[in-house]
Amino acid sequence: MDLSLNLSPASIGALLLALGLSASGFGQPVSPSTSIPPPGWPALTHFRVTWIENPTTQALVSWTTPVAGESHVVYYDTIPRQGKLAGYAGQAKGLPSRKYKLRPADAGTPEGWAQNVMLENLTPATTYYFTIASDQAVSREFHFVTAPADDRPVKLIYGADSRRPPNLPEPHQNRRAVNRLIASLVEENPEVVAFAHGGDYCSHAEWRFLSDWLSDHELTITAAGRILPIIPTRGNHEGRDGDSGFEEVFFWPGRTTPYYYSTALSSRAVLLTLNTNASKAGDQRDWLEAELQRQRTDSGRWIAVQYHVPAYPSVKPIQNGAQQRQHWVPLFEEYGVNLVCEADDHMLKRTVPIFQDKHDPERGITYIGDGGAGVPQRIPDRTRWYLKSPGFATPAHHVHLIEFGREEIRVEAIGLDRKVLDHFVLKPRQQ
Repeated sequence: MDLSLNLSPASIGALLLALGLSASGFGQPVSPSTSIPPPGWPALTHFRVTWIENPTTQALVSWTTPVAGESHVVYYDTIPRQGKLAGYAGQAKGLPSRKYKLRPADAGTPEGWAQNVMLENLTPATTYYFTIASDQAVSREFHFVTAPADDRPVKLIYGADSRRPPNLPEPHQNRRAVNRLIASLVEENPEVVAFAHGGDYCSHAEWRFLSDWLSDHELTITAAGRILPIIPTRGNHEGRDGDSGFEEVFFWPGRTTPYYYSTALSSRAVLLTLNTNASKAGDQRDWLEAELQRQRTDSGRWIAVQYHVPAYPSVKPIQNGAQQRQHWVPLFEEYGVNLVCEADDHMLKRTVPIFQDKHDPERGITYIGDGGAGVPQRIPDRTRWYLKSPGFATPAHHVHLIEFGREEIRVEAIGLDRKVLDHFVLKPRQQ
């Protein structure tokens, strides 16, 4: 007798929910004393770690629950404990639960509650193993690595534009493929410290799309449970400050600036994140100049920058980058920025080295982009002077693997088939 069942993924998920299990595969059975979550979300899901500032000693662990709950704790240690809560040396309690705002367009999407726990006073360059407990629901054990405080070589994955067309109902297979690529790169490159996302995660910063993105983002977690901290950038699809699901997903306690900040990847390398949704002049420009002055007290430090709308676009009108070229690029050039990561145009791009709006192999800055983390790709305008050889532009889903070494920066653009689509080396710029 054939007793096999032909179940769809949705049916399997519903069965797991009925048994009190996480449909994502990352949850343990819910205690019989805990009520089974309402249909829609597992007991715990959307696991992630965020870096904004001080990644040598701080990390924000976040996840989603289907109800507000009463107790949310992260148990952590520098030794794996296989999820046995009593064995962990440290524990940190959750910040107040935050309900994801449901907008009219979110009708039919299950409610979710954001849970956030800040881990502090961590040791640099250290693997931390952790397990999440929300009331009686317990996750599997994950781990992440804090940023080093010394000058050892580190690697960074950069990608952007993981959204899909706004009305596409099918699973976003290209985004999922990029996320699996990221997980495999982390497995092969343990020196990778973080994933810098250049913005436009979803079509709209609404819960129906963000919850989908968060589920897909779990595919960046390695089979061994390593979570790569994400360094987020605000894109044009994330709206302006004050009323956006972006701020709910990438909540950071005590933030006063609208998502422009500095993240030290090591003592040798720093990533500055800027916000092209805010004014490029005024407070943001003042902050950028002061931060570049501070970083350049060490003449040997690598300085990279990420933001969304490019100063040197590959597809959209050149005028789109006018304010960035007016207010930011002169500061990049004055203070010796080494590499700029852009997005928004849906393209794989590398410009010629640019200084004072001209090709300058000695003093110029290379701008890479322009967003290939799942979004449909466009055709570049290769007639633009900064994309001509040795510049480069082509449609291709990809991420960039960036290595900040002691003597040089090595950059590879890697496609879904694991082929290296572009690569180059940067030496310290002449000033």
